[in-house]
Amino acid sequence: MKKILLSLMGLLLLSQMALAQNFYGSGVQEVRLEIPYRNWDVKLDSIKKANPEARLAGTAFINGQRFDSVGIRFKGNSSYFRSRNDTYKKLPFNVKLDYKNKNNKLKDGHTSVKLSNAFLDPGFVREPLTYELIRNYMPAPQCNFTKVLVNNTLYGLYVNSESVDELFIKKHFGSTKGFLVKCDPDNWKRVRSQTGCPKGENASLAYLNDNFGCYDAFYEVDDPGAWKPLLNLIKVLNKTPEKIETVLDVDQTLWMLAINNATVNLDSYNGSLSHNYYLWFDSIGVAHPIIWDLNMALGGWRRDFSFVEIADQQLIQYSPMAEFENPKRPLISKLLRVPLYRKIYLAHLKTIVQEQFKDGRFVSRAQAMMKEIDAAVKADTMKLYSYADFQNALDKTMKSGPDNIIGIKQLIAPRTEFLLKHPLLNKPEPTVSDVKVSKNEGKVTVTAKSSNAVGVWLFYRKDKQFAFGRTPMLDDGTNGDAKAGDGIYTVQIDAAIMAHYYIAAESTEAAITFPARASMEYLKL
Repeated sequence: MKKILLSLMGLLLLSQMALAQNFYGSGVQEVRLEIPYRNWDVKLDSIKKANPEARLAGTAFINGQRFDSVGIRFKGNSSYFRSRNDTYKKLPFNVKLDYKNKNNKLKDGHTSVKLSNAFLDPGFVREPLTYELIRNYMPAPQCNFTKVLVNNTLYGLYVNSESVDELFIKKHFGSTKGFLVKCDPDNWKRVRSQTGCPKGENASLAYLNDNFGCYDAFYEVDDPGAWKPLLNLIKVLNKTPEKIETVLDVDQTLWMLAINNATVNLDSYNGSLSHNYYLWFDSIGVAHPIIWDLNMALGGWRRDFSFVEIADQQLIQYSPMAEFENPKRPLISKLLRVPLYRKIYLAHLKTIVQEQFKDGRFVSRAQAMMKEIDAAVKADTMKLYSYADFQNALDKTMKSGPDNIIGIKQLIAPRTEFLLKHPLLNKPEPTVSDVKVSKNEGKVTVTAKSSNAVGVWLFYRKDKQFAFGRTPMLDDGTNGDAKAGDGIYTVQIDAAIMAHYYIAAESTEAAITFPARASMEYLKL
């Protein structure tokens, strides 16, 4: 009997560990928090006001696996303050598993648990749904759902998203060198009261002056060494944008802008608050943007630059070239002024619409997610919206305080039609085919067939931590090109600097990349 009991206990432990290891997998997860204070919420409120990074020590059970001496705090800005002011008990949490014990971690080394309360998202799915879309085109956090209990009281269903941290950078870029910058001003009071500096425009990468101190209200750095490459990026972007490829992963940036535009994610760099993204500076000082915090994507944040609410039809017909003339958004106004970048940006936007929206896949995925969590939402007595609001979140505009939240299908279905017919996404495109590579004596020769092209480019890199560089491919009878003007474009490059590559071709009015999802997908030497 004793052996049987030990075996059962062992199986239970293995089961709990397996569940904990799939914390960002499918299905609704479970987080139980034990905070050893009767008035724990009052204490966390006080901490949030006095020192937003301070925590209370407690215990966490992640899908049954116990973690002692974790650090717990409330997180967020609007999602915390608006919810608290409206007397909701369901507030967002940040749980640091290795707060006291550095060995506390989930599968793959995750040490933070970030739990959002679906603020301004009555359907609960804006964040996981949009992250899922993004991961097709650029690195983005994993995200799913979890039930949360605090001291055995059910606080309902939360959205559970992976941290953008050193572990995230290692997973996606294969390196832990460099600097991570959070482009999101946590202390809005400080932003509004900043003195002694030119007026800033949040984390817009607008140039103020050469004083690091004039930027620290808008950008959060863990290592002071990050200020030098950040200021260098800002100066190049604003003063010598023709050198931008030396300091910025331009393709990843174009994907970020295209994703924000397609999904009308205005709680982002593109919108009036210019925030909710990270920059990771690699070992040679090139910045790679990462989108973050998506509970108000898909038209959830709808305040223009004068903080006037944008009408439903304006969201649906949000221009592909929005903010093109806005000097307060230099990533848009400077980059998209370059014809090649603008064409590739529009090609990315078209790829998103064709792959994600055109066949109704995106809305169907939203429906599937909502079906998965239906029972958990119904049982959630502390949710910020009614169960009826949840059921109608795809098709109707919901009211939340001063905000109107457009339905996901209500936005995406007509927006898809608008974008598919938009003249900028229907320009004559070049073609790319028959891509071939040969290697000889340390040189790589790349050839590709292209028609209707005025320019063809080879994008290449030697390691996944780096942005792709580029060099022109020519149809002029040189560098291995057999015959000028035959539509076969060729380039030779040192094999030592090329492990990954893709092709881009531009016509007079449009561009394509091969593969279409480049640079997230690419060819290997």
